[in-house]
Amino acid sequence: MKKRKLFGCLLLIIAMISMLTACQNAKPAQSPKPEESAKPAENAQQTETPKISFKAGTYTANVYGYLSNLNVETTFSDTEITSIKVTEQKETPELFALVEAQVPAQIIENQSLAVDTVTGATISSMALVNAVTDCAEQAGGDVKALRANKIEKQPGADEEYTTDVVIVGLGASGYMAAHNAAIEGSKVMAIEKGAALAVSNGLKVSGPFAIDTPVLQEKNSKLTVDKAFYHMMDYSHWSVNATLVRRCLETSKVAVTQLMDMGYQFKEADFRFETPFKGEYGGFHLILNPLSERVSIWEKTLKEDNVDVMFNTTGKKLIMDGDKVVGVEAQKKDGTKVTIHADSVILATGGFIGNKQMIAENFSGVTINAAGGSLSTGDGINMAVEAGAVLDKTFGICGSEYGGTNTKATRSAKQDKYDQNTAFKFGVYGGLYVDAQGSRFMNEGLMVDYPMSFGSESIIRNSPYYAIVDQAYVDAMKTQGLYLYTKEKGAPDNWTIGNYYKEKILTNLDADLEEGIAQGWAYKADTIQELGKFFEIENLQATVDDYNKYCEDGVDAQFGKEAMYLSEIKEGPFYIVQNQFSGWSTIGGVRVDESLRALNDDNKAIPGLYVVGSDAGSLFCTPYYDIPGSFYGLAIDSGTIAGKEAAAYSKIK
Repeated sequence: MKKRKLFGCLLLIIAMISMLTACQNAKPAQSPKPEESAKPAENAQQTETPKISFKAGTYTANVYGYLSNLNVETTFSDTEITSIKVTEQKETPELFALVEAQVPAQIIENQSLAVDTVTGATISSMALVNAVTDCAEQAGGDVKALRANKIEKQPGADEEYTTDVVIVGLGASGYMAAHNAAIEGSKVMAIEKGAALAVSNGLKVSGPFAIDTPVLQEKNSKLTVDKAFYHMMDYSHWSVNATLVRRCLETSKVAVTQLMDMGYQFKEADFRFETPFKGEYGGFHLILNPLSERVSIWEKTLKEDNVDVMFNTTGKKLIMDGDKVVGVEAQKKDGTKVTIHADSVILATGGFIGNKQMIAENFSGVTINAAGGSLSTGDGINMAVEAGAVLDKTFGICGSEYGGTNTKATRSAKQDKYDQNTAFKFGVYGGLYVDAQGSRFMNEGLMVDYPMSFGSESIIRNSPYYAIVDQAYVDAMKTQGLYLYTKEKGAPDNWTIGNYYKEKILTNLDADLEEGIAQGWAYKADTIQELGKFFEIENLQATVDDYNKYCEDGVDAQFGKEAMYLSEIKEGPFYIVQNQFSGWSTIGGVRVDESLRALNDDNKAIPGLYVVGSDAGSLFCTPYYDIPGSFYGLAIDSGTIAGKEAAAYSKIK
């Protein structure tokens, strides 16, 4: 009897302990301390990730990246990815170094294909992931499971800073704004969406247009601010902010001299295309430093200027105090909120070439592929408008001069490279171009001589456009190239763009055309009617017949194209290449005054808000100026001015 009572008591005690334990476990979980917020919870993984098996060994895959093929070796044990090596690639070295340093390590550490890409090198990053995916399939791995193994990232604790001037975007204009605000005595912070400075197009351009610089003074140049200014006003029909454009031209000497003091080397040169400013009136400053040196110069200068830079950080919203801008809210790539209080904000986010919705809204639905600046998604413009700024009325594109593109293609003409698909060169070689109705729409010679200005506007309005050639023309481009072919047709000795095309022969054209045909953006047929049928283009035969008559006569009675660019389309088979338009940057954005201050709809300046470069809508006209280097020149000029103005504003607050 006593034993039964003792046993019952023991059961009661055990039950009470269990109830207490259950109650304790039912308490709400406490939030982690701020410094621990980025750490994974101890019991976050309730179940083990299923083991994936591989056939151990090293496998190789070849995948096209942004500019080149990537050859990748991946080694597997029975259960894991153990090593990833890129054995061959010709990507941008300064950017691909980041990809190699980050992407393979993430894949191996997490045994996952759902890893972060390097912001600003997304295509290269994805190519590397795709190559590893290919290798995993060869090794018999479960690729679906590797992709499903997603890496969860938690935002860090909110961050808050105070400074005098904050720059949003570190392209050419943002960089010059940061430097000039700093040398004027301001405390400067900068946020940049990309992973490193090397993502900036402002580091990769050929050079600026400028006046009265030390480079031109050595040549006793006759170029003056007045000569350039009045040409730009006549060209734009005074549709831009004339006071601002003149101030930029006057500032161009300061901007270029500053770059020279930092370590940039320039020489005055004729830059490929026809321009009113060459010879004794030349103003294009060709940059001689390689990209690696330019990156080092920017890094060194920002460090010497004590500019605090946050990479992988995107501006989200301007902070307002009444009608004044007093800072910016931003977000890091992991979701961490960043608040920067400042006397003034300079927006330099590079326009919106990477924002398909804004492109569609402002360019009638036309597909425009980014040649550069895909990180430029209109952030600065949209923040300014939300804060009360008004848009200027001019929108256009600084077009790519390297050839057509197509979203179906793996190797579009993105850079000055001839290991990309050379069939896209037909989009800039000045043959016969037709629109979706099969009608000719422009003097195609303008795409050869002025691809970034006069040529671009016609292409934008009629994209996608179609280049039509015959077998004789294809054979000529494979053996002679555009320069010799056009010289034989009467091109003059002073044919400016011809010097650029010397010895550039499309030796791989047959294979490139076959690739285009396989991908669906090119077609080959024995008749013109069949060409038109493939892309559902009407009236193509009639257009070709009319064009051939102009070629026979040696006179383009429709659009006045020079005879040296007229080539008959008579010898089959025939080829058609579908081209979409490609651009370096958008033109158009926030209306600004001569100090780069953003204006509201009453044309009053918004205190504390400056907008520069591609985000500023009052600098550029449509079409883009016929002066090579004017985009980069006006960008660095506007940044120089805004940096000084913002610093002065900070001092009087």
